[in-house]
Amino acid sequence: MPAFVVAQTSDKVFADDSASDGAFDEIIVVANYLPTPQQLVGSSISVIDTDTFSARTLFDPAALFRTLPSLNVSQTGPFGGLTEIRLRGSESNHTLVLIDGVEANDIANGSTFNLSQLAATDIKRIEVLRGPQSARYGSETIGGVIAIYTQDEDLGEQQSNITLGVESGNRDFYQGSLGARVQRPVGDAMWGNQFGVTRAITDGSNASFFGSENDGYRNRSWHLSSALDWQDGQQLGISFRQTNSDADGDPQDFAFPSTATQGLVIDGDERNVIRQQLAAIRAKVVTGAWQHSLTLSRNDNKTRFRVNGLDNSGLEGTLEKADWAASRRYNAGTVEHAVTVGLQYEERQFRNISAGTPSANHEAQDRQRSQFVEYLLQGDTQALSISLRHDNNERFANLTTWRITASRIINEQLRVHSSWGEGSANPTFFELFGFIPDSFAGNANLEPEQSKGWDIGLNGSGCQNRCQWDLTYFRSRLQNETTTVYEAPQFLATPVNVDGTSRREGWELSLGSRVTQSLDVDASFTWLDSDDAAGLEEVRRPSRSGSINAHLGFADRRGKASLSVVHNGRMQDSEFIYATPETRTTLNAVTLLNAGISFALSDSTTVFARGQNLLDKKYQQVLGYRAAGVTASIGIMATLH
Repeated sequence: MPAFVVAQTSDKVFADDSASDGAFDEIIVVANYLPTPQQLVGSSISVIDTDTFSARTLFDPAALFRTLPSLNVSQTGPFGGLTEIRLRGSESNHTLVLIDGVEANDIANGSTFNLSQLAATDIKRIEVLRGPQSARYGSETIGGVIAIYTQDEDLGEQQSNITLGVESGNRDFYQGSLGARVQRPVGDAMWGNQFGVTRAITDGSNASFFGSENDGYRNRSWHLSSALDWQDGQQLGISFRQTNSDADGDPQDFAFPSTATQGLVIDGDERNVIRQQLAAIRAKVVTGAWQHSLTLSRNDNKTRFRVNGLDNSGLEGTLEKADWAASRRYNAGTVEHAVTVGLQYEERQFRNISAGTPSANHEAQDRQRSQFVEYLLQGDTQALSISLRHDNNERFANLTTWRITASRIINEQLRVHSSWGEGSANPTFFELFGFIPDSFAGNANLEPEQSKGWDIGLNGSGCQNRCQWDLTYFRSRLQNETTTVYEAPQFLATPVNVDGTSRREGWELSLGSRVTQSLDVDASFTWLDSDDAAGLEEVRRPSRSGSINAHLGFADRRGKASLSVVHNGRMQDSEFIYATPETRTTLNAVTLLNAGISFALSDSTTVFARGQNLLDKKYQQVLGYRAAGVTASIGIMATLH
């Protein structure tokens, strides 16, 4: 049974006691332009391979992401509500999310990624790259980068299969899925094709602490991919993913004159309808000693906000990118050198829609051309990387960013890793031009946020390589932080850049152990200190968070069981209750218990059950929004060959 991984430097717990060299075999894709062995990655990394999990353990991906160090998730009420990720104390639009290599942040809706869009997605692997990464990925990477992989990459043999799944649970939850995979040799290449479609509905629970109206969620998604892979590393492929979600919601009570529930969430008929499309064409060609890669991608988002069944407003955003890179490796004795150079072009388009206020309808676009270079030096026990990127943006000042990382293996049980980098986040289209009557007005004079940060950590193993640990200290400083003010006379919310420096620092601890040949246990803990320029604690970022996770194989590994305990410490949130003098409030800490179990009745049929918040904790991640209680379901999957 493959190991479950949440170590900061992606160290595996081994399935074989003899794998003394296995600690350093894993290849990391997200850290550098060229895939790099994990012991040569200087940046702070976490990896989750889901093979160890019980089948279909999670419908809500937020439960999975909460097990990672320095990654905080905030969700507005039950599943389907806006679910944001904050990495190392950064804002939600400071973390870039890639799905199968395609940028998935919604440039129209705050340049964030709504994690609920991944409902029921069969996630194979997650790589989290921490720290400022603009020299590697450009804007929106102050906190880091999260790469999510949903496709099987192994094209090693001819095969064909169809997988069917059904699931049902409390809160009137129903889900059905269909997947197909066909691999065939075509001349000297292997042709791989994958297709999947999922439909899920639930009545959900009430987002408000008042009333009894449930807020439901409906999700429909499908994906396909086709690729030709040659043994010499050349490739040609396409991929497409579409997600349609429809989430009920409740408004905050800002009625005038004020009521007893002023500033809080109350029952109402609101809906957020979202469609996201991610598409890519990829090609890799080898010419002499150089490997060339070209990716053309498109990220198209459309959101409609409905009140009492009618469209009230909407947002539309499209990001189109062309990315070319050429890489070459060469050896000098025992040291390998690698150089990557490349060009990138991206075009963004934005549209703000208002049904009742024609003046709020607005369209905008911008373009950016970038050049980048990365140098890697890799030896048997040490590595160094230097990255440089220059962005020419037609709306903002040109920007040059750097990143430097280093890794050194001290002995068989100990490694030190460190990184320093610069990050930037351009103002979002909505911050620049968005408009909500009687609520929000954009600010076209905003400047990009900029950050510099570094980290240093020790990574080690013990117990005959059955135990892994990593302890990392990080620190960053943010300039031009964007915050919201309420300007007279209408007191519309308006974003502005603040003077001064915002500070983030903390410690990340990861532990992992193969207790027995059938039991893996891992844990993580984060200490975070995140303050704005005025010295106030940043909202929705707990100073203490962590998790303990166990994965058990039984019945000759036909069965798998997973248990996760997740702790989210006390944190601050903004308060909008006029009757009190405070502008901040404290959200209580919560510890959640999630579990899943699956059993293979045969080589082709598996039954499973899962549950979240099994202790039925009453809590809120955003002030006024009640999180769901116990959620449980059972299901079956069958594969036809």
